[in-house]
Formats: sequence, C-alpha cells, structure tokens
Amino acid sequence: KMMIVVQRMFASCDSFSLIAVPFFIFAGDLLAGGRISKVLVEFCESLLGMIKGGLSVVSVLAGMFFAAISGSGAATAAVGATLVPELKKRGYREDSAAALVAAAGTIGVVIPPSVPMVLYAVIAEESVSRLFSAGFLPGVIMGVMLIAIALYQAYQNNYPKGAPFSLKNVGKTFLK
Repeated sequence: KMMIVVQRMFASCDSFSLIAVPFFIFAGDLLAGGRISKVLVEFCESLLGMIKGGLSVVSVLAGMFFAAISGSGAATAAVGATLVPELKKRGYREDSAAALVAAAGTIGVVIPPSVPMVLYAVIAEESVSRLFSAGFLPGVIMGVMLIAIALYQAYQNNYPKGAPFSLKNVGKTFLK
C-alpha cells in the first residue's frame, strides 16, 4: 500500500507544464540579482519621466514589465527595492510609494506568464495557454488603474516632474 502512495506522489509531479516553474523562478532570480531592473526603470523613465509624478507611473510599468518577464510576483519586488528609495529621494511620500510598488508587484500573479497560473492549470487540469490569454487583459486593466491612482496622487501631492523627453535619451536607454 505504501508503494501506491509513493507512486501517486511522483505521478502528480510528472507534468510537462510544471517544467516551466523552476525556469520562471530562475529567470526572476537572474533579473532581480542583475542590473536589468535598473536598466528597465531607466528606459521607462526616459519615456514617461517628463509628466508630473512620472516616476510613480514608471514604477507601475516597470513592475508590469518585470512581472511579464519573470512570471513571479515575488520577483517583481526587486524592482521595488530599487524604486522606493528613489521615489523617497525625489520627494514622494514613503508610505504611498511603498504601497504603489507593492500593489504593482501583485500584478505579477495575473499577467502571463505566471507561476501560480501554471500551478493552477496543472492542478485543475486546465489549459495553460487559455489561462494566460485570460489573464492578460485583467492584468493590463489593473496596471492602468494603478497608473490612474499614481497620477491622481501626483497631482494631489504636487510630485515633481522628471527629466524632459528626449529621443536621444530614449534611444540610449533602449540600447542599454
């Protein structure tokens, strides 16, 4: 009887879709430990830094991009680790900045590829691709709503503008 229990335990782990989970976690760890989060933030800021409260919008967009790359909400916290001190340094309220970055990190569970979606698909025997396609639009809507909140707070608290828009700067940060 114990042999059947062991066989069932290993059979439940024998899933092609579960192969993706360690790779998502590894990609998120590489991105968190490397320079990519700072480079991604620089690129987003070169695009949107010129608007009032642009850095808060950048923090949401960077969180969304990082979530789409890594598939993990926890790995998206690496972006927050670089952004919260920068937001504070530029005059943003610390509690508001931390809450915004934390909320942007939760989008990582919804925007595909998502590790929890893969796990749910395996457990519920659903299609991973159908879950991914169903999660994209809600993830984008969540991001747009967070950007709207960030802009509202920026005008309410008179947050600063960033550097003026420059195609040269956009090109330089894109190449990085």
